[in-house]
Amino acid sequence: MPYFNPEARTALMPFGPEGPSLKTFWGENIMISLVEMGPGDVVPPHHHPEEQAGYVVEGELEFTMDGETRKVAQGEIFFIPGGKEHAVRVSGEGPAKVVDIFSPVREDYQY
Repeated sequence: MPYFNPEARTALMPFGPEGPSLKTFWGENIMISLVEMGPGDVVPPHHHPEEQAGYVVEGELEFTMDGETRKVAQGEIFFIPGGKEHAVRVSGEGPAKVVDIFSPVREDYQY
C-alpha cells in the first residue's frame, strides 16, 4: 500500500505560475488533489470527463455551473458531474485549500 508525504511533493501548476497549485496522488481508479489557491485566484471555465468531488478545507470559493453561481465555504462539500463545464474563483479575502477527488484518474494530472 503506497503512502505519501504531501510536503515532499512538487506542485503542479496547470493554470500557470499565478494560478492554483495542485499536488496529486492516485491509485488505479481514484485521484486525490490537494489544491492551494491565493486570494482572487480563478480557475477558468473548463470541463473534464472525470467526476469530481471536493471538500473545502479553508477559505471560500464561488463555483459557477449551469449558469448558477454558488458560494462554497470551509467545511462544505461539492460534486461536479463528468463533462459539466464549471469555473471557480476564490471569493474570500484569504487563501483557499481544497481536497479534490476525481474518478477515474485524470491522466493530465499525473506527474
